[in-house]
Amino acid sequence: MRICSVLVLVVLAAWGEARAAPADDTLKLLISVEQQTVTAPYPIRATLHLHNSGPAPVWLYRPIRGPAGNGSTLDVQLTPSRELGAGADASPGHAAVFERAGFPRPRLVRLDSGADYEEKTNLKVVPAMTGAEGQGEPVWGRYRLTAVYRAQYSNASVVERIAGVDLWEGETAGNAVEIELQPPSGEGTISGRVLAKESRPIFDALVTLSDEQERLVDQIRTGFEGRYSFANLPWGIFWVTVRRMNFPEDTVQFRHLDVTPEVPDGTIDFLLLPREIHRAREFLHKPVLLRVTDNEGRPLDKVRMDITWSSGTVLETIKADVAADGTIALQLLPGRHYVTLKRGGCRKEEHRVDVAEGEGIDGFVLHYDCGAK
Repeated sequence: MRICSVLVLVVLAAWGEARAAPADDTLKLLISVEQQTVTAPYPIRATLHLHNSGPAPVWLYRPIRGPAGNGSTLDVQLTPSRELGAGADASPGHAAVFERAGFPRPRLVRLDSGADYEEKTNLKVVPAMTGAEGQGEPVWGRYRLTAVYRAQYSNASVVERIAGVDLWEGETAGNAVEIELQPPSGEGTISGRVLAKESRPIFDALVTLSDEQERLVDQIRTGFEGRYSFANLPWGIFWVTVRRMNFPEDTVQFRHLDVTPEVPDGTIDFLLLPREIHRAREFLHKPVLLRVTDNEGRPLDKVRMDITWSSGTVLETIKADVAADGTIALQLLPGRHYVTLKRGGCRKEEHRVDVAEGEGIDGFVLHYDCGAK
């Protein structure tokens, strides 16, 4: 068995702390919206259309997050069409990217030269506010939506040099979209608490509200007392989904209730208790980029990988084929993985790779001595 000879660990640098990324016109962004009229508290349902106009493939980190997140981020601004008043100390409008309601499954997406990639996203609307320091009334009406897609990593150049891939970095601005924001008209509310063992409140739990068709409506974080609240809801059935943020195990719970004129104020409390994990998919996986080469560093195609990970009680096995340039992106668990490389006409070869704990991207190069069987 061979221990993988080259490991590249990419840490996703927080945008606010990292150096400013230069503009990169390789990646083009076009934004479209499902509906141009949005009634609060419903989100803007948008689709991001990304096009690689460069000569080589690039890799994109998914999912896209808000500007305070790591990796690929989307900064959305909403500019009202009308003036807010001379000298007004108004706060600008913006739209926040929804986090994934369910358990996170970060991954890498390959975008070949000339190829397109689409990702649907929901944007929580925060309208501009009039008055001193934005403490007045929300501004409803026509808005101009603009967005900037950014990506940056702490040592992408190392990955590019060793693994021969391009993790796209930089920023690209999308087109402007006109939308109409309308005030809420609903009278229903849903509130509750998210608690841990012994009824201890869970701070900063993610709470997501969806409608009867499971389309996202709103999303908030719990406060110090573990409380959450959604207001201005129309009558109907709603689903509430909660999970711990930045947790390595699946803690998702969901329940539903019917908000009606007879019962306009619904309440759902959640108790998130530790539980035994029996399936690998309930652990947080990490994006891992691998490249298979021969002993002289030339990419090998038509290679099949059999990958095994075990905690002693939980087993995960993955079978995957590399691309023509010897690369493949997988979602793997932190810890040791045993990798068997197979190729027609070659003897199989055993490797092992150790995926690091924590956020980021791991990268490995596996040298395959493709000798005759």
